[in-house]
Parts: sequence; C-alpha cells; structure tokens
Amino acid sequence: KQWYQRRVAITAGGNKEGLSLPKVYFVNWFRKQDGKFIWPGFGENCRVLEWIFNRAKGADTAVETPIGVLPKPGAINTEGLGPLDMKSLFDINKSDWEAEYDAVQKYFNEQLPQDLPPAIQQELNSLRSRLSDM
Repeated sequence: KQWYQRRVAITAGGNKEGLSLPKVYFVNWFRKQDGKFIWPGFGENCRVLEWIFNRAKGADTAVETPIGVLPKPGAINTEGLGPLDMKSLFDINKSDWEAEYDAVQKYFNEQLPQDLPPAIQQELNSLRSRLSDM
C-alpha cells in the first residue's frame, strides 16, 4: 500500500522534487528445459543486472509483452557463455501465467479481503485481460 500511495503522490502532479518510483523486475533464475537450468547460474547473473541497469537508465533494450517488458533479442550480453536457448528462456507460457494469476488472486482473497488497495486488484485484472488476449 505504501508504494501505491507513493505512486499516487508522484504522478498526481505534485512531484516537485523529481522523485521517481523504484524499478521492479521479476527474474526466474531457475527456469528449466529438459531437466536442466536454461540460465548458466549465479556467476552470470551480473549480465541480467547489467540489462536492468541499462533499462533503468533509459536504454531501448526491452519489448512489451502481456506480462511486462522482456529483453529484446541480443540485449543481454551472452558473450563467452556458449549456446543458450534465449527463446525458451523468455518464452511466455499462457497456462503457467494463468495459474500464477489464479494463485495470486486466491492469496488476495484469503489474506487481504478488505485491505487490498483497489489499484492492485485492477492491475491483476489487467494482467488477466492481457493473458486472455494472447
């Protein structure tokens, strides 16, 4: 609720201090294909962080998707890593995301029935709508 209130204050036209919201990214380091991790591991995570930092500075390195922005092909430095299936790494599985939506909605219903800010529910509903359009 605090970050939502902060967003309202910043975007309501009263942002005279040049404040901005924090950048939030979701990373699944543990995605697997054929029983093996797709991403090479902990020592290479700095490559993804580099992409995040560049994105936060305004670099045009992302593409819009129903679940948010993902790296454009070639935007993550993979030099020296050997063969990586980047397509599978960033694949959006509709049924997986629908299950994620259902789990989050269940949590909200059970844990935050009266305390959930309407804007958070609206964002979740928006995700559901974008998923249904896939």
